[in-house]
Amino acid sequence: MDHGTIVERGLREEHRHAAALIFEDAFGSEQRMAVPDAGKRLRYFERVIDARHVLSAVRDEELVGMVGLSSREATYSGGVMHISWDPRQLRDILGWVGAAWAQWGTRLAMHRPADGELYIDGLAVAPAARGSGIGTSLLGEAEAIAAELGLGWLRLDVLDTNPRAQALYERVGYRATRAQSLRHVQHWAGSGGLISMERPVQRATAQPGLEP
Repeated sequence: MDHGTIVERGLREEHRHAAALIFEDAFGSEQRMAVPDAGKRLRYFERVIDARHVLSAVRDEELVGMVGLSSREATYSGGVMHISWDPRQLRDILGWVGAAWAQWGTRLAMHRPADGELYIDGLAVAPAARGSGIGTSLLGEAEAIAAELGLGWLRLDVLDTNPRAQALYERVGYRATRAQSLRHVQHWAGSGGLISMERPVQRATAQPGLEP
């Protein structure tokens, strides 16, 4: 990652719209079933992204990448999107029926982390900033958090139509553990399958003669 980019824990409020744009570019096609209209989907992302569960990559005060985190521990419980069962949360954007449909579909699809797991709940980098090491830096900070929380491994899911992302994860030590068919929702997901990947958390060890 270039020296002008920093990774911050959390999402600045002034970056919320940029986060929605980055998230839409990366995951909008996967959310078409929940929110079909692209304009409304962008407003939906802007509303539901949970700033507390985001790591932000910032360059020259602009958001250039982000990753959501989810765990059973209270710090990151609930993942990158804060969605209740109450349709009033999104009624002004999607209407009563659209809000209920989006909330039902999104909540049912949410990953529920296992004990000892930090789930990478959506890694996205702005198109103009790709290839500069931002994704690797975000994953590194996620692992540092997992170590701080005493968690044993990191996990993520990636569409089988995204070989670039798979290659990134493999380079930093993730290994595929399971393949899941999406054929029943392929029209909306834009892919026929989902690959689960994991890696153990590497904890720093104290050097001889130094206090841990």
